[in-house]
Amino acid sequence: MPRPSLVVCSLLLSSLAFAQAPGAARVVPYPIDLPDDFVRAIEDGTRTANGRPGQKHWTNYARYQIEATVDPQQARLVGKAKLTYVNRSPATLDRLVLHAYQDLMKGGAPRTRTVVPTPGFELAEVRLGGKAVRTRVRDTRFIVPLSEKLAPGGEVTIEVDWSFAIPKAGTAPRMGHEDDKVIYLGYWYPQFAVFDDVEGWVADPHRGNGEFYMDYADYELAITVPQGYLVRATGELQNADEVLTGKAREALAKALAPGNREVVHVITKEDHEQGAVTATSANGSLTWRFQAENVRDAAVSIARTYLWDCTQAVVKDKHGAGKDGTCAIHAVYEPNSGDWVRAAEYARHTIEYMSAQLYPYPWPHMTACEGIIGGGMEYPMMTIVGGRQPADTIAHELIHMWFPMLLGSNEKRYAWQDEGLTSFWTTLCRDDFTKRKNGPRQDILTYAMQVRSGGDTVCMRHADTYGEDDFGYASYTKPAAVFHQLRGLLGDEVFFAAFRRYAADWAMKHPYPYDLFRTFADVAQRDLEPYFRTWLFEAWKLEHALGKVEELADATVVTVEDRGRAVHPCTVMATFADGRTERQVVSEAQWQAARTATLRFGPGATKVASDPDFVTLDADRKNNTWAKQADGAQDQRGNERR
Repeated sequence: MPRPSLVVCSLLLSSLAFAQAPGAARVVPYPIDLPDDFVRAIEDGTRTANGRPGQKHWTNYARYQIEATVDPQQARLVGKAKLTYVNRSPATLDRLVLHAYQDLMKGGAPRTRTVVPTPGFELAEVRLGGKAVRTRVRDTRFIVPLSEKLAPGGEVTIEVDWSFAIPKAGTAPRMGHEDDKVIYLGYWYPQFAVFDDVEGWVADPHRGNGEFYMDYADYELAITVPQGYLVRATGELQNADEVLTGKAREALAKALAPGNREVVHVITKEDHEQGAVTATSANGSLTWRFQAENVRDAAVSIARTYLWDCTQAVVKDKHGAGKDGTCAIHAVYEPNSGDWVRAAEYARHTIEYMSAQLYPYPWPHMTACEGIIGGGMEYPMMTIVGGRQPADTIAHELIHMWFPMLLGSNEKRYAWQDEGLTSFWTTLCRDDFTKRKNGPRQDILTYAMQVRSGGDTVCMRHADTYGEDDFGYASYTKPAAVFHQLRGLLGDEVFFAAFRRYAADWAMKHPYPYDLFRTFADVAQRDLEPYFRTWLFEAWKLEHALGKVEELADATVVTVEDRGRAVHPCTVMATFADGRTERQVVSEAQWQAARTATLRFGPGATKVASDPDFVTLDADRKNNTWAKQADGAQDQRGNERR
């Protein structure tokens, strides 16, 4: 972009200084203007003004039948797929739009990640009605024109043959292979783009940073690999008798017996030593078959070195009406992988915690896979997590089963709606497991440190427009802190009721941020538009400071200053020698009227603190406390006592 003129820079700096100065006029947050397409969706009855889906809400659907042969020695996949698109919308469609995500890897492809190029997605043939059709390839997408338009309520099936070179681990995001030992397949098959009720076809090209927006579908997978390779995938294994040993099947039955809480070793070091990891076949290959219903993607893990642990989680209210259910929990990892021996325990806790606190986990299993990448990546019923201390990352990746696997938001456009909400809940989940209570405080301090360093940025931006450091802060750190603060503002009862309604209303659908905003406002019965505008659309600083503290005969008088641009209530607490406390709140309305507030507490206060509960995003806490010292001394802020 062109450099601004000196005049523009001067005016900008002057306005910023004015806005931050004590006594300066307030900058009122702009309204959150709804996009025209979203307004039309409300008018059409597919969405509502209070955040709920409309009575006419719909989502399109798909069915995938995929056969893939993987050669671990050559690190290559060859696939055939029958893809059926179900048009539940009121629109008549003249084309299908599909993603070929592996084209991110092609030499010269635009991207936000550093990769080692491969030939990308090698599309061999697309057939419609048994006849080959020409497709229009555009970036990481291809378009299939329909010879007969697809009417509302209709469905159409296409067949696709393709192949690709599996990237080496560390040379591609979110998937890859470690020699011929471990392979993890993500974004590996042709997938329909989303046609939603707001924008129609939503098919942003894959650049790397921004992840995925996907419709829900049923999957039938047939994965052929050499015998001796353990395969885990999204969905339930359909042919255990053909691919597992009798010993492994017995161990699984024990692990999934009613009431079992023990972690059972399904495949052990001894099994590897004896060459008895899988069943065998005459031709040396095995085909593993999986089925999944109502998921928005599918991933596959293939390994010849993995150990396999299994237990089960209790899913609160899984069957409704207070009837609990269960979910199989699997962990697969290489020997000598550090704390991965507890991975099944960590995964079980996460599924049970989130099911009880937010929404019941709806699928039959959850599998945590070790290796391939630094950090982790989520796929339905499957995660891949690197590192020898995986507890926190396992929790984070499994909480993605709610955001965005259950609540299918657009990760590319609004990464915070996925990563930020997951980060918020990860903190609570890990605090529950470890019995700590300081996680939210640490999240808030991490946010404030970034603000003080001048690194604040806005959250409501397309994921591919950030630099790498900004993306992590704007998508994970800041929105998590914003929701900790919102919890403090609304109180636990209202805050968590809003979250639960959001989950219940939008499960297996596509919520936009505006649906989330309006759900919280509707449950809280208050205008939260200025809050969300300030914290997600802007990079405004909150800074409350204690000013003068006067000790009078009949009162302790405290002056509180608002030195930032963001407007937020400020709680101030005075503590007295006998342990008694008094609290007062400076409201948003008071801050809108003036930059300072004077509060009168009882006489003899020994301590005064703003934000005593540590729930606001105050950027500088060095000026938040005052403590009474001996006569003539300095208080903790360095102010002479009066």
